[in-house]
Amino acid sequence: MRNRLNPLTDSEIRGLIAGPKRSTHALGESLFLVVEPASKGGGKRFVGRYRQPPGRQGKQKEYAIGVYGKKVGQFSLKEAREEWARVRAWGAENGQDLQHYKHHQRREEVEVKQELPTLKQAADEYLENSRHRPSTKKDYTNCIYNQVLPGLGVATPLENFTWGTRQKDGRTGRRIVLDWKKGIEKRAPVQSDKALMVLRQVFNYAIDQGWLDAPNPAFGSKHAKSKSEVKHHPTLEWNELPEFFERLQKNEPRGSMVVVSAVKVLFLTFLRVNSLAGLRWEELDYKKNLWTVPASRMKNKQKHLVPLTNQLKEVFDQLRDLNGNEEYAFYTGHSRGKYPYMNPSSINAHLIRMGYKGILVGHGVRSIPLTAGQEILGFSHEVIQRQMAHSVGDRVRQAYDRSQMMDERRKFMIAWCDALVEQGLIT
Repeated sequence: MRNRLNPLTDSEIRGLIAGPKRSTHALGESLFLVVEPASKGGGKRFVGRYRQPPGRQGKQKEYAIGVYGKKVGQFSLKEAREEWARVRAWGAENGQDLQHYKHHQRREEVEVKQELPTLKQAADEYLENSRHRPSTKKDYTNCIYNQVLPGLGVATPLENFTWGTRQKDGRTGRRIVLDWKKGIEKRAPVQSDKALMVLRQVFNYAIDQGWLDAPNPAFGSKHAKSKSEVKHHPTLEWNELPEFFERLQKNEPRGSMVVVSAVKVLFLTFLRVNSLAGLRWEELDYKKNLWTVPASRMKNKQKHLVPLTNQLKEVFDQLRDLNGNEEYAFYTGHSRGKYPYMNPSSINAHLIRMGYKGILVGHGVRSIPLTAGQEILGFSHEVIQRQMAHSVGDRVRQAYDRSQMMDERRKFMIAWCDALVEQGLIT
């Protein structure tokens, strides 16, 4: 048996065999290992001995540190020494009996737990500090309040979602999130993937604030993704354009000149409808033959340049005769305060009235130039994608490649607009 000057090592503790009586082994600094007799299981536990009040006149007491072992809640020799040092330091600093330390520790844990935000509080702060454009922020807010919070609980503490920590029902934080997603997936598969993505961003914010331990319990993976098929936006083939342009020109639905012009500009520029609808006259520079779409209206939050072709100028000149005194080219006066210009949804509404419901939507127009521009006009996909404001290349290239390829893009836009006229578009 070792003495106080030569205490046991961790390997020696593991090799100790319980005898018929309880034995105590000194580990230094008033720390001891108590081995229960074999008749009582032969368990090993750490205790610290001290006097209260301190000094020779004080009564000797024992502070129970914990059981020796490698399981959760058990202590190795190193961990027992560290815990005993913390307890003694707390007693010296506060002048209290060491028996009060565990009560103090539990009270601190409760206070910390009360300080951690709930899921709703974290979600609200995430939304408040997000840099999303207003439309995206509104979309995420609806998702959080209609699906995330009702499904996971407004007042649920964030720590309940810790990846591997089991809650009272036996589920880990990850399992809770996946079960919630599966519930949405049964009725709306695509929406379940979106809801998981929004929740992932909320949890990323919480992890960044130190409210939740990594990894993110809403982590996306192939196993978490719904099995629904991706539905692409309905679009037209190149050989279907002549009939479409003929019907657009006849305008049997009797759409306004502003909306019909917007459809023409949509085909000529293949911009997203939200980027197109808010066009201000000041964005057009006829001397440089450029339309500069501000970053605030672009999905990638970067300004976008559209070379002005003769066909685009013709459409804009007709609009200027109608709305030249207004701030916005696509001004209608019928948006009821939601937009100071044509409602972007007016384009899809007009396509439906033309008889193209389920056949073509505004966003579907963007796939036409990427296909026809390569197969029919012979331009590279990189030139076309840059004109579509797509990210080209990996992240490193996106970070360092500042080239705009404007000469090639201008040539493509001229060829593209000429080709649309050949297919029947009248400007």
